[in-house]
Amino acid sequence: MTFLKSQVESSAEFPKILHEEDESVTGLRLEIPGPFDIDATLECGQTFGWERVTLEDGTAWFKGVIGCTGVMVNFDRSSSNLTVLYDTQDFCDPSDQKANARALAEKVFHYFALDDDLELIYEFLLHGSVSSGADVDPVMDAALSYGYGLRILRQDPWECLISYISSAMNNIPAICKIIGYFRKTLGKPVGFGQYTFPPPEAFMAAGHSCIRNSRCGFRSTYILDAADKVVNGEVDLDLIANLPLSDARRELQKIAGVGPKVADCVLLFAYHRLDAFPVDRWVLRAMSHFYFDGNAITVEQAKREGSRRFGPFSGYAQEYLFHYARNYCHGQF
Repeated sequence: MTFLKSQVESSAEFPKILHEEDESVTGLRLEIPGPFDIDATLECGQTFGWERVTLEDGTAWFKGVIGCTGVMVNFDRSSSNLTVLYDTQDFCDPSDQKANARALAEKVFHYFALDDDLELIYEFLLHGSVSSGADVDPVMDAALSYGYGLRILRQDPWECLISYISSAMNNIPAICKIIGYFRKTLGKPVGFGQYTFPPPEAFMAAGHSCIRNSRCGFRSTYILDAADKVVNGEVDLDLIANLPLSDARRELQKIAGVGPKVADCVLLFAYHRLDAFPVDRWVLRAMSHFYFDGNAITVEQAKREGSRRFGPFSGYAQEYLFHYARNYCHGQF
C-alpha cells in the first residue's frame, strides 16, 4: 500500500479541550490526497457513531471510535491535513509509539476510504452514466458539487448491520441514541470517554430486556436474531466480503428484519460494495423526480435504473443523491 505522509505529534500542540494534561494522548497527522469533506462524510447519514465537537475558535472536531481506538479527528481544508488524536492506553503496548501510530494510520486510511479515487469516480458519474446525449448528467453534476469530497466509509460489518436494523422506520437522532446505548452499556471503555461497539456475544449475554432498554422497540427481536445467527455461524460476516452481490444480499437476508434495503446499506457502508444501490424514501423521490419526470415508481424500478446508469459506482451515486435530496432539495419534491 502506498501510504500517506504522516507524523506523530505531542498532545501539547492541540487545543485545550483535547486534554493536554493527559500525557497518554498523542496525535497523528495525515496529508490527504484528493477531495475530502469530513463534515459531509460523517454527517450524511451513513454512520451513527460520531459526535461533532465545536471548539471556541469555531473549528469542528469529530469524536468516535475506529476499531478499538477512541479518536478525535479534524480536517484542515487549507493544508489538506487530517489530524487524529488518540490515547496510547487503547493499545496493547502503549510504549511502542511508532508501531501504534502506523497501525492506527492504516485503520484511518481504510475506514475513510482514502484509497478511493474520487476524481475518477466523479468523471464516470458525470460522463460515463450519460445516456441522453448530453455532455454531462446535470443531476449528478449538482449532487457531486453539493457533496464534493464525501467518501463512502468502510464501517465494521457487525456494527453497521445493527445500525441499519435499528434504522427501520426510524430517524437518525434516534438511531444514534440506540447505538450510543449499546456502546455505553455493553462496550469497553476507550479514549476520550468513549466505548467500543459490543460483539454479538455481548448482545446474546445481555438478553432481551437489556436490548429493549435501548428503546429500539420491535427491532430488539431482529437484533437478537442477528446476534444469534452470527454467533452460531448461520450467517458468516467474513464470508460475505467475498460473495457476489446477489449472494451476499441473500446471506444477510437470512436475518429477521433484514430486507433488500438494509442488506444493500450494509454491503455499501461496511463492505464497500460500490455497486450496491440502496433505495430509501429520499432516493426513491430523487430518482422519480430527476430520472422519471416525477412519475410514481417502485423501489425496484429505482434500483434497476440506478444500477444501470451508475454501474460500478452506483453506491457513490446513491449517497450523493441521498445527501443532495435530503439536505438541499428538502421540500422541493
